[in-house]
Amino acid sequence: MTPDLLALVLDTLLPGDGPWPPAHDVDLAAAVRADRDGDPDGRIDAVLAALPPGFATADAAGREAMLRAIEAAHAADFERLVTLAYTAYYIAPRVRTVVERETGYANRPPQPLGYELEPFDERLLETQKKRAPFWRPA
Repeated sequence: MTPDLLALVLDTLLPGDGPWPPAHDVDLAAAVRADRDGDPDGRIDAVLAALPPGFATADAAGREAMLRAIEAAHAADFERLVTLAYTAYYIAPRVRTVVERETGYANRPPQPLGYELEPFDERLLETQKKRAPFWRPA
């Protein structure tokens, strides 16, 4: 069976600590794979392609060292992977529960109970309202 390299990379980046779950406990690899809009140019695949052959069998310290080398050689690709990983991690329900317990920040979307928004400025729609419809009646 082929090891899931993305899952191993994500577990190396987010190994968990104390109340914080490791990446595999929140199925982070599936979440990152599902977010293809966040990686339209295949930067994650570039990071995975750069992994040395022994990555899957290396211990945690060895995998971390390998990822540091890839980060240095493929900075933009690695940054995209880290951004997607952390975004997916911190919206995972189990992680949001830890954030609430550790910080007091409520585990719920910020709206409708959250941030106060300025009233909507209807003038922003004036140009669009003047346009003719760009669809055909069905």
